[in-house]
Amino acid sequence: MAIAAPAREAEPIPGAGLAHPVALLAIAVLVVNDHVGKAAFPGLVTGKLSDFAGLAFFPLFLQAGIEWLGAASGRSFARSDRVLGVATIATAVVFALVKLDTPVTDLYRVGLGALQWPAHALSAVLGDRPLPGLGRVRIVADPTDLVALPAVLVAWRAR
Repeated sequence: MAIAAPAREAEPIPGAGLAHPVALLAIAVLVVNDHVGKAAFPGLVTGKLSDFAGLAFFPLFLQAGIEWLGAASGRSFARSDRVLGVATIATAVVFALVKLDTPVTDLYRVGLGALQWPAHALSAVLGDRPLPGLGRVRIVADPTDLVALPAVLVAWRAR
């Protein structure tokens, strides 16, 4: 009688949390809502929907980034609930600070504007227009958006 070798567990893949159906759905909702929904149906629902969707996927995005950096540096990889926990808490804290109109709100406006600049610059170059300056994103510091904070728990649950 032959003894079967134990089944080997698949190696974890860095950033796999972003492929979770919850993360993919949240990203799709955020993109469609921001680029179609808010223009077609501006108001309370579309405004809050983006907050819920962003909070649901962003901790998984942060975790994926940390996992990819770790894997790229040659360290052995293991999925970490601690990393996701820190990413979840960090997402909630930064979101709250941005929505409460603190100095973090201005930092967010400038930082996100800087992250978007390469795409705007490429568009300008391809369109034979002058390079744009660094812009600031428009954000509404709205404390009522804090109602969406529990959505970070969706990311935690999706792990």
